[in-house]
Amino acid sequence: MKTPARKNMRPEDRRAQLLDCAQILFFSKGFEETTMQDVLEFASVSKGGFYHHFKSKEELLFGVLDRLADGVLSQMAVVVSDETSSAIDLLHNFTHLRADYLREHDYPEQVEIFRTMNHDRNLALLEQFKRRVRVGATPILSKILQKGCDEGVFSVEDVETAAELILHISNFLDFALTRAIDARGTKDAMLAGENLQSAIDLQFLTIDRVLGLPDGTTNFGWPEAVKATMETMPVS
Repeated sequence: MKTPARKNMRPEDRRAQLLDCAQILFFSKGFEETTMQDVLEFASVSKGGFYHHFKSKEELLFGVLDRLADGVLSQMAVVVSDETSSAIDLLHNFTHLRADYLREHDYPEQVEIFRTMNHDRNLALLEQFKRRVRVGATPILSKILQKGCDEGVFSVEDVETAAELILHISNFLDFALTRAIDARGTKDAMLAGENLQSAIDLQFLTIDRVLGLPDGTTNFGWPEAVKATMETMPVS
């Protein structure tokens, strides 16, 4: 499938088009399996047109990852910009970002996107994306944790290290979610769903204890997440 040819595009629009096409190809075929020719044909652009914006396929990849990460980080920045809320409320808003996004979008589609991103062929791509988010999110979360320490509600000696740990813990859920998604419609579905709920509970229990909060203070923000996940229809 090719995108419609578009003439006389502004440079910024052409760059955005190339990123759109690359994102689709990288996550459907895998980065290594996607060729430069695939990108050129899908975007209906010449080699010269491509190299005007990107020097290589690798630079195109970094452009895709940066744009995805920027979208996540911009939501985090909005949370921390609220100077009127308490640190606990800011922490809740921060940890609920993922659940809020999933509920506000087509969740079955989000499940399939997640499944595709976590395919073996995309693991290196996904790890680079997560690393970019962690690097950008650490100072944002550190600011929330410092506010909590100043308010006397968090017990943390090193807010930056605590922020890095919490962001690392957030990826723990992905393994259980991948297994649950793969188990949909099989005899292992019930157990996989229970394990996913256990992973969610343990993730936030760990965050509570890292910050010196009472157990049960933080949560995913979407109690029906496991039920919604297991009820989505697997795509053949």
